[in-house]
Amino acid sequence: MSKQQTCLSLLPAWQAAKVPSEVFCQERCGHNAVCINNELIIWGGYNNLADNGAQYCPTNVLWSFSIELDRWLCVKTSAELPECSSGACSAILWPYWYLFCGHNYNGNSNSISRIDLCTLKWECLKVSGKIISPRDKASSWVFLKKIYCFGGFGPRLDHDFLWCPDEDTFTDDPGVSLPAEAEISRMGWNDQLVYFDTEKLEWVLVHCQGEKPSSRAAHATVCINTKVYLFGGRHSTHRLNDLHCLDLESHTWSGMISCTGNIPEKRSWHSMTHVGKNEIMMYGGFSGFEIPLDDIWMLNVESFSWTSIKHSTGLPRLWHTASINSLGDILIFGGCSNNILDIEANLETSDKVILIRTEPFSLERLCLHSVYKNKKYTYEGWNLLPKCLQEWLRLKSAADQDKSYAFRSNVLLGLGPSLSDLALLSEEEAEKCKLALRLIV
Repeated sequence: MSKQQTCLSLLPAWQAAKVPSEVFCQERCGHNAVCINNELIIWGGYNNLADNGAQYCPTNVLWSFSIELDRWLCVKTSAELPECSSGACSAILWPYWYLFCGHNYNGNSNSISRIDLCTLKWECLKVSGKIISPRDKASSWVFLKKIYCFGGFGPRLDHDFLWCPDEDTFTDDPGVSLPAEAEISRMGWNDQLVYFDTEKLEWVLVHCQGEKPSSRAAHATVCINTKVYLFGGRHSTHRLNDLHCLDLESHTWSGMISCTGNIPEKRSWHSMTHVGKNEIMMYGGFSGFEIPLDDIWMLNVESFSWTSIKHSTGLPRLWHTASINSLGDILIFGGCSNNILDIEANLETSDKVILIRTEPFSLERLCLHSVYKNKKYTYEGWNLLPKCLQEWLRLKSAADQDKSYAFRSNVLLGLGPSLSDLALLSEEEAEKCKLALRLIV
């Protein structure tokens, strides 16, 4: 079964593994997310809902969200479950979703697991050769069936792990004071570029040309064709707003790129998403002044020009996820909305999906939602529509009739056309959401 043909929530394994009692995905940050066609899939992360403070989210479940139905689905997974984690990397190579590194109750991790999204079975991979050092808040992308990883925060690189002392740089965390002999326990940031060979199940150190970005973590990367674009992150005591490009065919770094337009402020824990042909949308993050951000920027990777799309959405997020579905919806989920480093304050995390659109909904989509909203008058003609549209209307109707949900809208509008254009909110409900948002701001 191809990825394009798959509706995960309708697969037999997903139907059999449903957890009916779970109807809303718990709030969280530091989780992983991916869109498969129109479904947003969530795993991991942590929140502050436990009586004794922060807790990691369960590892034995996946969450799926459909914006068309405005419904969550929780399914149990099985086999070799991974450790709970935040700040892990993930990558899709259909039908597998790979997750690696991150941070858990025992500290930083360098383990790698994958789940078959068709069967919901996990597998802990046994890696050949040397492995990379434990780390979290690195970035990852896929190119030619290889899963690349750059940077991250964790223990010092040394001979026990895959590293090149002539090329890889490690920056000690100045906030941690250790005896000189405790080299192995030192924590910090690295600038290492590696990839995981999914056929040989081994990590490979990449020897680069050009000027590498400085060691960092909590940065963001986007792969477009044969190029990867990297922005921001944290290096030592400060946050960054530099842009770099990596040519994946020659493994050559560009050095810091000079951009036109107003440059976004320094930040970490932001998200970047490829939209259109040659643009990247950036959302939120954590500023150099330790303030959660709620701005939207667009980067044109041909002209290297930044454009401020929205100065403030009223929905600050850091350490969230941003994934684009096949309908062109950018779905931002979870994240922290206050100063995550303030140990005196309670961690404030979100369980909402923020919708970002840079263009109107398609005519077909608007028509389909209009047919459903006016089902009182259109129902008798549904059987005249193509089978795929009949199936959409059937699923939408079944979701709305499911009495196990104490209904609430899961979606907030960050940018784009009104949600009342879809069969999610009435115009009156959409106005109430706008009013509530203005009161929060």
